[in-house]
Amino acid sequence: MIVLVFGLPATGKTTFCKSLKKELDARHLNTDRVREKIGLKGRYDASSKQKVYDALTDQAQKALQQGENVIIDGTFHKKERRQQVVDLSGKTGHRLYLIEMKARESTIRKRLQKSRTHSEADFEVYEKIKSTFEDCSIPHLQLWTDTLSMEEMISKTREWMYEQ
Repeated sequence: MIVLVFGLPATGKTTFCKSLKKELDARHLNTDRVREKIGLKGRYDASSKQKVYDALTDQAQKALQQGENVIIDGTFHKKERRQQVVDLSGKTGHRLYLIEMKARESTIRKRLQKSRTHSEADFEVYEKIKSTFEDCSIPHLQLWTDTLSMEEMISKTREWMYEQ
């Protein structure tokens, strides 16, 4: 299976994915780590972003070919980026689940004041991405990370996946 976890910066995507990875015995792929790995840290022009998403998709396809479940973690704030993962699912025949992470802006502001290992996003980046975030028209689960515990989010995810 492929699980795409997307949402604005500091909504708790990576923290959630680390727990979900254990629950699903899956490979966790993250845009920030891929950006670092391919030498594009700090580069967010259109060409660099496309290279990151292409590398992420390639890594996901290889993991799927090896029989692994894959969790893909990133903002994916544009429909065309999410479509790359939808296309991968169609191409490989693997089931796709989309999960949008959300949090109140006050929570996000607090989270962005703390240092985060791989993310370069600050509140200015959050606001920029928020202003260009495209709603997802594909059926998906929304999880509010500042009102649900990790256990509740994992439980809701399992229940939602089972219903699909």
